Amino acid sequence: MVDDEAKTADGRDVPAQDAAAVMDLLAEHVPLTLLADLAVAEPRSEAILRAEGLPDDAWWEGDDATAPRDADVPVDPDATADPHRA
Repeated sequence: MVDDEAKTADGRDVPAQDAAAVMDLLAEHVPLTLLADLAVAEPRSEAILRAEGLPDDAWWEGDDATAPRDADVPVDPDATADPHRA
């Protein structure tokens, strides 16, 4: 195991038995999302943000100039056809 993988975000050591227990659960096909839900809620987002800072690319802000407008979306002719022809 690499040294930085055995530490928490705030630099505390992760006990080897804890890491082994998680790996055993993953090997038994317990979903990682379930383990994350059961884990202690740390580090907090604020702590991660302080430690790592914001990314260079603010992908979450988006660019309204490139967003498609309703008039720019092509019409699907099959979507307007009557599915219940008599």
